[in-house]
Amino acid sequence: RTPGVAKPTATPAQALESRVRRAAAARGLNEAITWSFLSDAQASAIGGGAWSLANPISEELKVMRPSLLPGLFAAAERNMKRGAPGVRLFELGRRYLPEGERPTLGVVLAGENRPRGWQDGKATAFTAFDAKAEALALLAAAGAPVENLQVMGEAGDAWHPGQSGTLRLGPKTVLAAFGMVHPLTCRAFDLDGPIAAVELYLDALPAKRTTGFARAPYAPPALQAVRRDFAFLVPDALAADALVRAVKGADKASIVGARLFDVFIGTGVEPGHKSLGVEVTLQPGEKSFTEADLKAVADKVVAAAAKLGASLRG
Repeated sequence: RTPGVAKPTATPAQALESRVRRAAAARGLNEAITWSFLSDAQASAIGGGAWSLANPISEELKVMRPSLLPGLFAAAERNMKRGAPGVRLFELGRRYLPEGERPTLGVVLAGENRPRGWQDGKATAFTAFDAKAEALALLAAAGAPVENLQVMGEAGDAWHPGQSGTLRLGPKTVLAAFGMVHPLTCRAFDLDGPIAAVELYLDALPAKRTTGFARAPYAPPALQAVRRDFAFLVPDALAADALVRAVKGADKASIVGARLFDVFIGTGVEPGHKSLGVEVTLQPGEKSFTEADLKAVADKVVAAAAKLGASLRG
């Protein structure tokens, strides 16, 4: 009897890339395959490359790419010059950094997000929030704990200040950069109009825990959830995400969700401050909440917000 051949098995890294590629395609992104090399000018526009070829085939292909975005920029520019109203591209490849190769997913959103129509009137362009939505969806498909991610700071000089950020697991582990591309970067790549982009750093994702296939049956709560709204007066510099995370962690036994539902700046709000509305969802366990229980949770929420300089708005 001829011995059988073992069935090919994908490595965890290969399985991750396959999962992310399928998720990107399912979200309507078109896959592109671009050069791994750039010109000196292109590399300088995104912060410079670490590796250059001593004898390149062309000066346009001299520097090993430190980012996947330049190749996607070029692909977007070609498509838009040929009449494409909107471009949604992604590429799964490697970045070449001083410490080695890094598996990365790049996304570029250019042109029209939604075409003109009777409801919206003019065509609408992509925004930083579209880029953030793509980043979160793809990170979720990759198995990242998106509910624990923090939104922090600008993504770098190639990105638009105030319209970009990073998604982090803790203060140091950067899983993704997202937002609008800096106008000067767009000009360097001959791109017209606002461009949104994403870079997912696949090597930074935490290893997925090995679990069995069996799942515990879903047991819906016996009692109805309770929702309470809080309006906080906070300094302009305070990120809404930080306030929401603080509120959610104020009473982990009772609070199962918190989300921002309102931002207000204007009459009744003192200069240098803004009003943030946060909806808090509480889930009772074996018995319904009493008024005393709800007041105790509310006091914890207000105390947690106060540590960030927030006060309850009257």
